Amino acid sequence: MLAFLFCMGGFAALSLAMPRHHAALVGGPLASRRRLGLKLAGWSGLALGLAASLAAWGLAWGVIGWLGLLTTAAAPVLLAHTWWPRAKP
Repeated sequence: MLAFLFCMGGFAALSLAMPRHHAALVGGPLASRRRLGLKLAGWSGLALGLAASLAAWGLAWGVIGWLGLLTTAAAPVLLAHTWWPRAKP
C-alpha cells in the first residue's frame, strides 16, 4: 500500500510539473523553481515506490509488482485531470 501511495504521489507531482496541467488544476502560472521541485518530488516518489516494492517482495517480484502499481497509481491521477477542471465553477 505504501508503494502505491508513493507512486500515485509521484505521478501527481509530475503531472503538476507540466504548465498546462498546473494551470488547469491549480489555476495559475507555474514558476520555474516550483516546476523543478515538483519534478524532483515526482521522480523521488516513483523511486520510493520502487524501494518499497523491493523491500516487500524482493528483487524479481518487486520490479514486476512496481510496474503493476505504476499502472494502477496512474489511474486516479488521470481521472483527476479528466474531471477536476469540469467540476470547478
